[in-house]
Amino acid sequence: MIPKPKRKPKSKREPNPQKQQRIVDPEAIEAARRPYCAKCGISRGVEHNQVHHIYTKGAGNPDTVDNLISLCVECHAKAHAGLIPKQLLKDLLKSDIAYHKALLKREGGE
Repeated sequence: MIPKPKRKPKSKREPNPQKQQRIVDPEAIEAARRPYCAKCGISRGVEHNQVHHIYTKGAGNPDTVDNLISLCVECHAKAHAGLIPKQLLKDLLKSDIAYHKALLKREGGE
């Protein structure tokens, strides 16, 4: 009988404190929420969209309005799969922020 090769024990990595505390600024997350997807435009309401970090928290990037974009579940999955380029997300975010600033100005809120 041939003995089975011994398996290497799985490495026990130290937990990443940034990953454990993903949302540092819940107000920024809420400010980024929209009732529509910034990529495809589908409007299902705020509760159906997810806020996506364009540049990941795991890499030390912040919860700031210029790094957060509201996406539907489908577009969010595509963004994580790398199917939506980060530059496109940044461009979509810039136009979304400009739109909301103009809307607030028109409504007298700014």
